[in-house]
Amino acid sequence: MSKRILVMDAHAVGMLGVIRSLGRAGYSVTACATSGRALGLHSHYAQDVAVHPPYSSGDFASWLEDYISERRIDMIVPSEGFLHAVRDCYERFVPLLPDAVPKYVWEGCMSKVDSDAILRAHPDGAYNLPFSAVLTGAHELEALESSLQSEASPFYVKGDAGKGLGKVGKAVVRRCLSIAETLDAVAELLPNYQAVICQGHAPGRKVGVSLWRHRGEFRAESMTLGIHMNPFHGGMMSLRETFWHQSLLEDAKRKMELLGWEGVAMMEYKWDPDSDRFWFIEINARYWGYLHLDLYAGKDFPRLQADAFFGSIGSALGPPPQGIRCRYLFPADIGHVLSLLRSDESRWSDRLRTIFEFVLWSLNPRCHADLWFPRDRAVYWRAAFDFFRR
Repeated sequence: MSKRILVMDAHAVGMLGVIRSLGRAGYSVTACATSGRALGLHSHYAQDVAVHPPYSSGDFASWLEDYISERRIDMIVPSEGFLHAVRDCYERFVPLLPDAVPKYVWEGCMSKVDSDAILRAHPDGAYNLPFSAVLTGAHELEALESSLQSEASPFYVKGDAGKGLGKVGKAVVRRCLSIAETLDAVAELLPNYQAVICQGHAPGRKVGVSLWRHRGEFRAESMTLGIHMNPFHGGMMSLRETFWHQSLLEDAKRKMELLGWEGVAMMEYKWDPDSDRFWFIEINARYWGYLHLDLYAGKDFPRLQADAFFGSIGSALGPPPQGIRCRYLFPADIGHVLSLLRSDESRWSDRLRTIFEFVLWSLNPRCHADLWFPRDRAVYWRAAFDFFRR
């Protein structure tokens, strides 16, 4: 009998990639979400599905224990929301989590505030970081205002889910175009968080470094370069391609080691092709939204991690094949176009070029699609129907 794996947050496109990777490898996958409409629950590669109580309810942990016992689950692929939901009983589920780390490690890695502090405490960890300031109270606003005078906008004010003062916090990112707007955002968020972080702008293009670290050794690696963002000025990479930059990769690995993270993560960077400088933005200590590009490039992170959990350790090191491109059309790449068309920051020439490029990419047969996956293409049409229905 194949091993039974529970994949959380099946609504996320990255976790849909996990379901597909594990399912085609022969594992018995249960797709799990809070809503029956989650895309992953309708994947051909999900042998079973489960709809669970909201993470914010007091019923989730007991539901999870009962489900694991009844269905004899062998492994859980966690999400960030899952880890926060089981924080108080985390040790009970550690035996089912691949590359499980101590609680203080994942809490630090999933906090932009804490991970920034950890890296800045090490001499080699503080390299390639943009300006940042952590604030815990309104009394620090004056000092922040003074610090921002020498920095270029925009600024980014971020609140961590784990630092929220409610029962279940929410991750928030505010993009601010002026110092006054930044101070207002900080003042608005501070009452709801133990601390917030303000980060400065890093120019250039977004880069994702996909890594799997197992028992202290890096076993898989890949890199992604953003072509389109949603929103256009710096959101998720709705259209991206395989990429390689050796010194950036080495920086990402060193930072992951300093943070103490084991398992999979996407290290987010900005890279300026003109100067060849790069800046570390944050660690996404979970499966990432760009996973399908890695799968198309032969970097099968979920299968490798699951195989190692069950005793068979493999690897996928070295550069991915170059020139592979992948797109998340509904709603992300359409959102890229709409965000640019609606923005006061864009020129008419930018808008016309974007529309033209969108049509060309739509006609390009060599560009893969996240949802148009072999033997699982009904999910693409479901997403398209839901998008236009909304």
